[in-house]
Amino acid sequence: MNRILESDRLETIAENFMETVQAPSQTLRFQRRQMLYHHGDPAQSVFRVRDGLVRITRMTPEGRTLTVRHVMPGDFFGEEVFRNGCREEVAEALTSADIEAIDPQRIDYRDLMNITQSLSQQLQRLMDYGYHLQTGDLRQRVARYLLELALTPISSADEDGKMRIAATHELIAEGTASTRESVSKIITELRLEGLITSGYRSITLCDMAGLELLADDLA
Repeated sequence: MNRILESDRLETIAENFMETVQAPSQTLRFQRRQMLYHHGDPAQSVFRVRDGLVRITRMTPEGRTLTVRHVMPGDFFGEEVFRNGCREEVAEALTSADIEAIDPQRIDYRDLMNITQSLSQQLQRLMDYGYHLQTGDLRQRVARYLLELALTPISSADEDGKMRIAATHELIAEGTASTRESVSKIITELRLEGLITSGYRSITLCDMAGLELLADDLA
């Protein structure tokens, strides 16, 4: 997997969608870890991320939170408004985020095509994400998820140019269909191997090449 090409592709997608909606919209500001909506809430708007990162989650019958998908700048979400009018999932801002709320009654044909194309792109990412969760052991899944998060607004370069991800062990567990205890063990192993360093609510990717090898099952 070429992470550089993937990063360029995501940036192009965001640029293509950033100025396309013709319908009137209202821009809302959300803080980090603030909920946009909960399961069962009435669906009255479709949304688009202008800036930041949004996570869509679901709760398992056992009460565990699982990450369903990440919504990047330029992506639309809240598509339940076109179906049953009730939110089926939970949307949470993982960073501070500017979100456009769009009245579905004011959307024209062009807007609808743009929304459809955005959801199609997200579906492809979702299929890749699902494949990663179902192949390899937890070490590989954690490495893949860290590399995926490095392509999102939740990451930033530190003073040495290394990618630092603002993520907890719990967040990684929810994104890899695992438990916090299991992820903490893997994070410790990766740190001892020099692939990462970890601090308070953050993980720095020290050896991108090594993580790539692990993620792609070549190590």
